[in-house]
Amino acid sequence: MSLNLTIDQGNTVAKMALWDGIELIDIVNEAHLCAQTVEQFTHGRGAIDAAIYCSVSDDGSAVLGSIRHIAKRVCRLSSRCRLPIKIDYGTPGTLGADRIAAAVGAVSLHPGQNLLVVDAGTAVTYDFVTADGTFRGGNITPGLKMRLDALHRYTARLPQLEVPASIEHRRVLGKDTADAMILGAVYGIVGAVSFYMSKLRDTKVVMTGGNAPLLSPLLDFEVDVDEHLVSKGLNSILLYNENKK
Repeated sequence: MSLNLTIDQGNTVAKMALWDGIELIDIVNEAHLCAQTVEQFTHGRGAIDAAIYCSVSDDGSAVLGSIRHIAKRVCRLSSRCRLPIKIDYGTPGTLGADRIAAAVGAVSLHPGQNLLVVDAGTAVTYDFVTADGTFRGGNITPGLKMRLDALHRYTARLPQLEVPASIEHRRVLGKDTADAMILGAVYGIVGAVSFYMSKLRDTKVVMTGGNAPLLSPLLDFEVDVDEHLVSKGLNSILLYNENKK
């Protein structure tokens, strides 16, 4: 069995996954990604045919060096890679690899549809992919924790709060200061998704990221939540390039 390895290095956690074709064999979250954790994850798994590394930072030489000892083919994802979607973006060199991978993942799950891809993590990205598989652009805003942290940091008396595990559905107005901060942050994102959907016709929402389970039930339309969307997109890119050989 020849496997693919995908690594998604986010702002707060990394995801390593092994794939046999389109089948997910194993996936783990790693708070401290390094060459050793990659080697431990892949040890005894058999041959790794191809690997792809996606990072929101520029640092990754040690991890890439480790991957090159493990896999026959290695790719660091960027807009310059051969992709199964088209990129219509003014500065493709600045387009985050995680945004590309999430868009590819969404298209692989819902081909031939207009898609609003929402990644609700440290930051929240809202990206639009048309039914012909073209990335048309998107927006970036602070994530929930960043919003709450900023309210505390840049005011005199607002408290430091953590992101809650859930929100009571339809409770939209805070009855105390903590509630007002949390609901303001939450519905700022929910409202943005609803706004984009009011402007984009015949579009499906695909959501991922750590806060997707908290946010998606608060929307008034169907949302496809996939916690492994970026990893699926990375694997789709590897499979696309394998088929193009």
